[in-house]
Amino acid sequence: MSGSALADEHRAYFSLNGDPRLPDCTSASVRSAVAGSVARAQTSYADGRAITGIDQIREVAYRDHDVSPLARRFCSGTATLTDGSTRQVHYKLVEHGGFVGLGWKVEACMSALDKWHVYGAHCSTTRPR
Repeated sequence: MSGSALADEHRAYFSLNGDPRLPDCTSASVRSAVAGSVARAQTSYADGRAITGIDQIREVAYRDHDVSPLARRFCSGTATLTDGSTRQVHYKLVEHGGFVGLGWKVEACMSALDKWHVYGAHCSTTRPR
């Protein structure tokens, strides 16, 4: 069995056509999930502020069949908060990271507000290595 056939056999996810199915960094569902991730955090994480919008979004990296067979998309942008301030936000989309492995999940971090380093120093767990 060839290396690529063996890798396909041991995929940790299922998809109808075998392609990773992660939305773009700029999609409305992703921006909403990033804002929701911060909103669900303990109130003191963002000092009670919430994300009202994300601009200047860019994809930083896309990984599949790297360390993990699950695809991951790394993004960053500028988040506008309810108090009018802006902060750099880093987020990672993980394929099949949703409930019982269906869908995708997002992990979002604003380095300046992550005082307990929940996502590692300088949001390292939401950035490519």
